[in-house]
Amino acid sequence: MGVAFGRFFPAEAYASIQAECASNHHDQSGLQLSVATPSGEIIQCAGVGILDCGDEIEINVLGISHPPYAELFPHHVAQYEAPFNER
Repeated sequence: MGVAFGRFFPAEAYASIQAECASNHHDQSGLQLSVATPSGEIIQCAGVGILDCGDEIEINVLGISHPPYAELFPHHVAQYEAPFNER
């Protein structure tokens, strides 16, 4: 299961769901969040969550399938596979 997370820099539209993200750090499936590549292609995944604690906001994307994960994060895949390639 491919997982990606990092600091979230919200667009203006985030204001419409910010209260929900700040108060609900568990099930945000009702928000129907999605993520996209810079070119606008939706990334298929099991779920997206936003952890808004005020000062910093983190986004978590869970269950990114392969090969899209390998195409988006080739350095992560290489680091994961390195110990197996040493055999």
